[in-house]
Amino acid sequence: MIIGDVALVLMLTLAYLVSSNNLSLVAGMAVGSRLLKPGLAMMIALAGYLTGLLLQGTEMKGYGVGPSELLVLSAIGVLIFIIGEVSKVPMSITNSLYMSWSALVLYMDGSLPLNFPVVLASWFVTPLLLALIAYFTYPILAKTSTSSNPIKRLSIFRFMVILTVFLVGYSFGANNLGLMWSMLGFSRVGLIGMVFASTLGVVATGRRTLGQFSRGIYIPPPVSGGVIQLLSFAALELSTIFAIPISLTLCTIGSLLGVSMARGMRMLNTQYLRLVLIGYVATMLIAFTGALLVVKLV
Repeated sequence: MIIGDVALVLMLTLAYLVSSNNLSLVAGMAVGSRLLKPGLAMMIALAGYLTGLLLQGTEMKGYGVGPSELLVLSAIGVLIFIIGEVSKVPMSITNSLYMSWSALVLYMDGSLPLNFPVVLASWFVTPLLLALIAYFTYPILAKTSTSSNPIKRLSIFRFMVILTVFLVGYSFGANNLGLMWSMLGFSRVGLIGMVFASTLGVVATGRRTLGQFSRGIYIPPPVSGGVIQLLSFAALELSTIFAIPISLTLCTIGSLLGVSMARGMRMLNTQYLRLVLIGYVATMLIAFTGALLVVKLV
């Protein structure tokens, strides 16, 4: 009973952290474009989080674990977050949870999960596909947007920003938060806790992290931000349909790379990109080997 309670608290702590940290990816571009005020952008993002979790979170099925395994998963997730904060290297809690879960499945069943090759392949292929699509999509939309009058264009941009903040928040809630709820067995207590933790993450510390990603890598104009957001939403949504957990950072980086190439690489901070890639690989290695070591030692 105590193990289950501690594991639940740790998992909800992770929900709080990812909801707060990913707010920069969900709403940071909208605030950076000055088309939405921070408070409004945060509330739209939160509405997306909760709607996605409630309506589509159960599609992330198949990741349920027992109390002891949940404790290992969540503890390693917290460790990954601490390492990322101390080293200032972006690290994915979603990737950490999946890799730890896969290690536990390998230990208990003697083989990796059936979807392991598909998930890993999607983590590497998705950003490349998004970059390619963004590279060809951005010039078309940029050219189309310049043909309208300024007042109409501003109205369109504002509507697009509101829509994309909600959609990306929705897909994040369905996929990333849905994965956590799945590991909690889709329980009612787990759902209530997830809603509370996500809301607290946005309201309590969301404003502090809102511009974190934008400060690190780019401040996109509205059309660029719209392309990045829409492609990130599409990738997350498609992944959710197939119950594939995927990091929002990964989708955003891929889309951003394509738009940056289309704009002559004028938007990309390559040093920050290297940090993201380092954190991406480090997360997978630490989470997988860490989970195996813990279960073997315990």
